[in-house]
Parts: sequence; C-alpha cells; structure tokens
Amino acid sequence: MQSYLGKAKLLETMGDITITEKIEIDDQNYGITVVFLENAISLFIYEESPIFGTFSVSVPGTSIMQASTLYITGSKNEQFVRVIGERLATKLQKLVLVSLNIQDISSDLLMKIMNKIESDVLEKEEE
Repeated sequence: MQSYLGKAKLLETMGDITITEKIEIDDQNYGITVVFLENAISLFIYEESPIFGTFSVSVPGTSIMQASTLYITGSKNEQFVRVIGERLATKLQKLVLVSLNIQDISSDLLMKIMNKIESDVLEKEEE
C-alpha cells in the first residue's frame, strides 16, 4: 500500500501530465481534458461540465493493419470518437482513449474541435 506522502507525490506528478482547457467554437463553450501517459493519451471532450460520454479505445495502425477502435460505452457519438481516436492514434503512434459528450455534434464541429486539439492541446505535449 502506498504511503500518504507517496500519494501526494503521485498527485503532484499528475498535474504535470494533465491539461484542461475551455474552448469556444461558434459561440458555444466546450471543455477538453487530456491526460498524457508514456504510451497513451486519454481525451475527454464535453459541453459545459465534465460528463463521461461515448467512450472508445483506438490503437495505432501497423504496416499490415490500419488503426482500429473498440467502443466501450455509448453509441450516440460512435463515428465521431472513432474519427478522433484513430486520427490521433495514427499521428501519435499511441493508444488513444476518447470520451465524447456533446449533444448536437456535426462533422463540421468535429473538424473544428480536432483542429483545436491538434494545434493548442497536443503541441503542449511536445514541449
């Protein structure tokens, strides 16, 4: 069992690997929380308050197989978590866990969110 001091150090380290940002697209606010791990990224996208949504795990492709996605919960935004997960898994060559909770999402909105994630959030991982 980990000591209290060990838990405090773990939480301090978690702050270094977690980013939470609010973004505004088309006069609507969205939240994005990203947890960076050595071999994976967890990405939570939501409206206003953090709520767990359609959840998937995407694995990067190889030379003989393209990226693929396993859906864990929800089905409302299946196609959108797949696009996000497989695109990032391919780009980063990491596992990508995605939770998406946006009520009215379109392909256009998805692309705007992806551009924000790639330009604002993921560049912080490279720093």
